[in-house]
Amino acid sequence: MGCGKIAHRIAKGIQFSKTELWACASRNQQKAEEFAKLYQIPHAYTIDECLKDEQIDLIYIAAANPAHYELTKKCLLHQKHVLCEKPFLKNSEQIQELFHLAKENHCFLMEAHKTCFTPLNQLLIQRIDEIGPLTHIKASYCAAFDLNELSAWNTEKEMGGAFFDIGVYPIVFANYYSQSKIASIEVKTSFYKDYACDFEGSCKIVYQNGITADLAASWLHEKKNEGILIGEKGKIVIENFWKNTKAHLYIDDHEEVVEVKQDSDFTGEINHAAECIEKGLLESPIMSSFASLEIMKVLEKVKQFQ
Repeated sequence: MGCGKIAHRIAKGIQFSKTELWACASRNQQKAEEFAKLYQIPHAYTIDECLKDEQIDLIYIAAANPAHYELTKKCLLHQKHVLCEKPFLKNSEQIQELFHLAKENHCFLMEAHKTCFTPLNQLLIQRIDEIGPLTHIKASYCAAFDLNELSAWNTEKEMGGAFFDIGVYPIVFANYYSQSKIASIEVKTSFYKDYACDFEGSCKIVYQNGITADLAASWLHEKKNEGILIGEKGKIVIENFWKNTKAHLYIDDHEEVVEVKQDSDFTGEINHAAECIEKGLLESPIMSSFASLEIMKVLEKVKQFQ
C-alpha cells in the first residue's frame, strides 16, 4: 500500500518471500496500475478497493510517514494484518492505540524493521556469547543527502528529521542486541538552516542490564557506517549493519569473516510476519509493541530538542 520509492525494494523482497504479492494500492489508480505492470502483480487498486479484497491477508504499508497512522488504522478496521514501514508512528500514544486496535480486531501488527530479520543479524544474535558478555554497542548511519531530494514530509516537525529517517537503524540495532529495557537516554541534535527537524545528532543509551550504546545519525556528513558489538572477549564489526551479508568477528588475535546468503534485505521481515500470522500471533516476539515503544522512547527524546 503506497507505490513510491521504497515500495520498489519492498516488492522485490516480497517476491523472494513465502508470501504471494497479490495486489498493490495507491491513492492514484494509474500509479497503482503502472506499479503492478512493472512487477507482474495481478491486481492494482485504490486504497479503499484494496481493503475490500478478501484474498488479501497481510498489507505492507509503504506510504509516506504522515500517512502511516491513518492507513494502519483503516487496514486494522477492515481486519487486515499489517506490516508498516518505519518510522511507524509519531508518538507512544499512537503506538499503544493501534496495537490495542489490532488486538480488538484479532490482527497481527508489526513495525517493519528489517535490521532484526536479515540473515546476518539472525545468525549473529545466536553467536553473540562468543565475544563474552556484551558490554557496549556503537552504531551510526550518516550520509550526505542531496537536500533537493528531501520531500516536505521528510522534514516536517513531527515525523521528519534524520533520527526518524535513518537514526532508527542504529537504535533498533542497539535495542535488538542489548536484549534489555532502556534505563536512560542522553541526546544531542543539530539543525540546518530554517528546517524544523534535526539534521544530525548522537545519543547515549544505558540499558537496565548495564550494556551501553553510542549511536549517531546525520543527513549532512558521510561516514563509514558500522555496527560494533563489544564484549569482554572480543568484538563483532558489521559495515552497513542494517542490510549487509558480511561481518568480522574478532576474538583475541583471531579474526573470522562471517558471511551469509541474502536475496533481499526486506525478505526476512516479511517471512517473519507471515510465520507469526500462521501461528496465530497478534504481535512479533522480536518486533513487538514493547520493541516499538522502546524505539519511540529515543525518538521522543530527540523531538524534545525541537
